[in-house]
Amino acid sequence: ESDVFQLEHTAAGFAIVEFVTDRLVGVVHLSKDDPKNLSVQLDLPIVKPTSDGSIEQLEACFLLLDRLFAYGYRRIQICVDALDVRGKRLPQRLGFTQEGQIPKHMIVKDANRDSIIYGMLNSDWDKGARSFLLKKLH
Repeated sequence: ESDVFQLEHTAAGFAIVEFVTDRLVGVVHLSKDDPKNLSVQLDLPIVKPTSDGSIEQLEACFLLLDRLFAYGYRRIQICVDALDVRGKRLPQRLGFTQEGQIPKHMIVKDANRDSIIYGMLNSDWDKGARSFLLKKLH
């Protein structure tokens, strides 16, 4: 039984709220929870365009990563459309490693979509990814 995934067995959503104004600026989803193998997918946060790449977006992801690794997850991945230039920036800013590309990974709007897979391991987090991201936030 997962401590994070309460509504659905393999997906969960979290609001991104601006601290000062208490304004909802977006949402971030986790999917493909695999507690047996201690892995999960972090889906790209959906934020208002003015919040894309913002400190709120980074902090929301940081908090989720930190909690997931504290719960014992070993691997977190992000899957991004190969044509999504803006979407590819976030995994890099978070310290994820590009692991590969999956051709024809999905059919989206009746067209093939290639996906780029980024990953972070608990050992990456412990060996410096956490402190690197924490410095970006403070």
